[in-house]
Amino acid sequence: MTNRTPCDASPKIDVSRFIEAGDTCSGEVPIAQLERLLDRLPETVEPAEVGALAWQVKGVRDAMGRPALEIVVEGVFPLVCQRCLRPLKWPVAQRTVVLVARTPEALVALDDEVEQEVILGSKAQEVLALVEDELLLSLPFAPKHETGCEVGA
Repeated sequence: MTNRTPCDASPKIDVSRFIEAGDTCSGEVPIAQLERLLDRLPETVEPAEVGALAWQVKGVRDAMGRPALEIVVEGVFPLVCQRCLRPLKWPVAQRTVVLVARTPEALVALDDEVEQEVILGSKAQEVLALVEDELLLSLPFAPKHETGCEVGA
């Protein structure tokens, strides 16, 4: 059975304990609170008018038994199509397993060994910073409509 850690407005976790307990923390965050993503919003969109994204962080072990965090982010992020320059609602459905190193030396060694993301565990890791990182990595550099996009329209 999965334990649930209370998630307040700005949750922080002790990563090692969180993983050992198999805890899960989840919630919703308004896109307007994700400061590093605000410059990705279309100029015509007010941050306060944009919706929220659902997120979940779970303490897990990878297939080799190494400590990891599973980070899930879901929702819709407004972007601008780089082909037609019209608004584009980008669906976000990101699931990432991030390996966690306990020491800087272990981080370097693990980072050289695997292709996965590796972070240094912390006793006061900001969960929303992890969520924001994953969202930043998941958004396309040059988003385009899949269909119905006409250049010059």
